[in-house]
Amino acid sequence: MLPPSVEGEARLRSARESTAIRGIAEALGADSDLYLVGGTVRDCLSNHEPHDFDLASKLDPQTATDRLNAAGLRVIETGLKHGTVTVLADGRSVELTTFRIPGPHHQNYDHQNRYANDIGTDLGGRDFTINAVAYSVASCELCDPYQGQADLNAGVLRAVGDATMRFEEDPLRILRMIRFGPAAGRAVDPATWEAARTRVATISSVSVERIRSELERIILSPHAGAGLHAIEQVGLLALVLPELVPSVGFAQNDFHIHDVFEHTIWVLDRAPQERLVRLAALFHDAGKPATLSTDDQGRRHFYRHEELSETLARTAMERLKFSHADIADVAVLVRLHMRPLNCGAPGVRRLMRDLGTLLPEWKKLKLADAPPLTPVEEIAQAMTGIEELIAIEDARVIGSVHSGLAIDGNDLIKIGIPPGPQMGMILKALVDEVLEEPERNQAEALLTRASQLATEISSND
Repeated sequence: MLPPSVEGEARLRSARESTAIRGIAEALGADSDLYLVGGTVRDCLSNHEPHDFDLASKLDPQTATDRLNAAGLRVIETGLKHGTVTVLADGRSVELTTFRIPGPHHQNYDHQNRYANDIGTDLGGRDFTINAVAYSVASCELCDPYQGQADLNAGVLRAVGDATMRFEEDPLRILRMIRFGPAAGRAVDPATWEAARTRVATISSVSVERIRSELERIILSPHAGAGLHAIEQVGLLALVLPELVPSVGFAQNDFHIHDVFEHTIWVLDRAPQERLVRLAALFHDAGKPATLSTDDQGRRHFYRHEELSETLARTAMERLKFSHADIADVAVLVRLHMRPLNCGAPGVRRLMRDLGTLLPEWKKLKLADAPPLTPVEEIAQAMTGIEELIAIEDARVIGSVHSGLAIDGNDLIKIGIPPGPQMGMILKALVDEVLEEPERNQAEALLTRASQLATEISSND
C-alpha cells in the first residue's frame, strides 16, 4: 500500500483535527472505530481541499444518534434506514454512516441487519477503488485494501472487486462511473466499462431524482463534454436524455465543423461551470434535427430550431423533475440563444426586456456557442459592443427598459380606447416604438400616439 503524499497526509490530518471531526469523535467515544471516508479522503489524497466531511463508524445509527445528542450535537436522520445520519457540528454538515455489508443500495431494500463490524468489509462494498480508501481518526492510518490511491495517481477509475456485482447493487453507479471517470478526466478500466455497458438497462429501476442529481453533477464537472460523450458511448443516452439522441451524428452546415451532438459537447466544455448556463448548453440545439430544411443550392438550414429546442428542454427537465424555476430559466435561455450579439441599441433593449436577470447567463451561453469558424477577436469585439450598449441603457433615466411603458391599459380606457384586441395591438406597437426610441416613453406623448394608432386601426377596418 502506498503511503499518502506529504500534502495528502497534511490535508487528512487537518480534516481530522478540525473542530467538527474532533467534536464528533469525542461524542461517539473510543469504541466507535471512526474513519474519514469517501470524497473526503479522495479529495485529500488528490491534494484538493475536501468539499464535505464523510465519516463511517461501527456504531449502529441509533447508538450514534443517542451519543451525539447527549453531547449536544444536532442530528438529522437523513438516511436512517440506510444507516446514515447528518451531524451538524461547528457550522458543517457531516455525513456519518454505519459500516455496511456489501449489498443492494436501492431505496426499497431492507438494510436491517446489514451492518458490518469493520471498515474492511464496508470498503469492499463501495463503488470504485478511489472511493474505497479510509483514514482512521484514532490512529491516523490509511486503509486502502483495493489500491485506490494508486488508481488516483494513475488517473484510472476501477470498480471494487466484481464490477458487475457493484452495478447490480446500484445501477446509478453507471452514471457515477461517468462522473468520477471521463467527466473528472479519468480513464475507466476496460472491465469496469464493459460491466457497465451490459447493465445500462437497469438504470430504469433508479428514481428520477437520483438520475437528475448525477446528470447535474456530470454537466457541472470539469470535463462535462467527455461525460456527455461517455453517456452516449455506454448506451445511456436513449434512457436518460432521449431528446438528444437524434443529434448524434447529425450534420450541420457550412458554419459548423461539428455534428449537432459534437457541437453540444463543444459548447458544454466552453461554458462556465454554472447550472443554468450548462443546462441551456445541453439543450440549446436539440431541435435542429427535426427542423432541417435544404434550399435550392443544397444548403442546410435549421429555421426556428430554438423554439423546438425550448420545447425539448422543457420536456426533458419536467421528466427529470427539475424545479419549475430552473425549467423556466433554461427555457428562456434556449429560446433566445439565437439572438445576435450585433443587434444594435434597439436589439439590446429587447434583450434586456426579455431576459431580465438572465442577461449575464445569456452572454455566457453566447460566448460558449460562438461559431467555431468565427475569429475570437470578432466575437470579443461584438461582446464589448453589447456591454457598452447595456451600460448606456442601465444609465438611462427616460425610457429605461427596466421601468416598462409610462402608460398602461387603464390610461387607454380613459381616452376612450376599450379593452380588447385593439388595445393589445396599440400597447404592443407602443412598446416596439419605445424600444426603438426610448425618449418617447413619456405618458403625454404615448397617449397622443395611442390616439393616432386607434384612428389608423379604425380606418383600416
